Amino acid sequence: MHKISRISLAFTGAILSASLLAACGDDSSPTSFDNQSNVASSSSNALTAQNSSSSTTLLPASSADIASSADAASSSSAIVQNGESSSSAEIPPSQSSSSAEATPLDPGCVETPVATIALDTNGLADIADVFKSVRCNEKAVFIIRHGERVDGQTGQEVPLTYYEGEPDSIGGEPTDGVRQALAVGKKLISAEEFVFSHTNFVRTEQTCQNIALGRGQATFPHDTTSLYSINWFKKDSERYKFYDDSTTNVRLVIAGWAFDNLYADAFYDLKEKSEEIVKKDIAPGYASMNKYRVICTHDDFILPFSVYVSNGAVNYKYHVTSHWPYFLTGVAVIIDNKDQIRYVPFRGLGVGVE
Repeated sequence: MHKISRISLAFTGAILSASLLAACGDDSSPTSFDNQSNVASSSSNALTAQNSSSSTTLLPASSADIASSADAASSSSAIVQNGESSSSAEIPPSQSSSSAEATPLDPGCVETPVATIALDTNGLADIADVFKSVRCNEKAVFIIRHGERVDGQTGQEVPLTYYEGEPDSIGGEPTDGVRQALAVGKKLISAEEFVFSHTNFVRTEQTCQNIALGRGQATFPHDTTSLYSINWFKKDSERYKFYDDSTTNVRLVIAGWAFDNLYADAFYDLKEKSEEIVKKDIAPGYASMNKYRVICTHDDFILPFSVYVSNGAVNYKYHVTSHWPYFLTGVAVIIDNKDQIRYVPFRGLGVGVE
């Protein structure tokens, strides 16, 4: 269980005036939240997010746990291969994470079939569609990359960007980190209170807080976790650093390992470590979980975890295509009252890859 701290969110201040934001980082020392640079505004509620990516592939929402390593990316279960859409393919259903009987449901909950969710050509669903697919007998965890930071600045204290005046945009989507997180929050509006977890980086906490603001949520129940970074998958730090130094681009190392098992001596087994973190923290069991939880983290965790849950179908093959998870992309982990799990990689904005 997580120790949640709950604070009230003020909707009457000015929009978070954070300046910069970072992509991934391994620094695990604690940091405090910069309240002075993180004042929220009700004017941000006018922001909207457009879904500009075309959807070409259908993911049966009953799809679930992928029991495969990165080498299985070419199997018939794959939804999208090398950016090309395939016919609809069911991912093998998960095994129950518990042999216990199903958790009793509220009498008003009537189980319905799981909706089919459209995927774009990169193998990603829109987070709004994923959210709408969560049934009354299910609970969902959204693991999501933080919003935009200034390129090249990856320090722990680096905040989200915020552009004064008219927001910059790409494909109709905001490009500053504050507005990006607010826009995603607007796709997650419901009566239920969300709980939040984030790494000990300013930008991940700000991302979670602005998602809460975008939802119109009056409180911000949250905790800090150190689990969600490439450190979770890293087995040998010295070998990892050697590959980082020799390639001069850590993205090549992470993508090469996750998809093609390159640099394997620096990492644990992708399947084993992904399943471990699901059971350890993400979805330990339906009965003990909140209805909705958002985990704000980094791209170096999102990429390998997305590769695992999609059986290598997501088009994040940086070492081949130069594609990398864009801001506010992630994975939804959805568990039902029988402890059956399904996974859906998603984009929070219309843009899914860098």
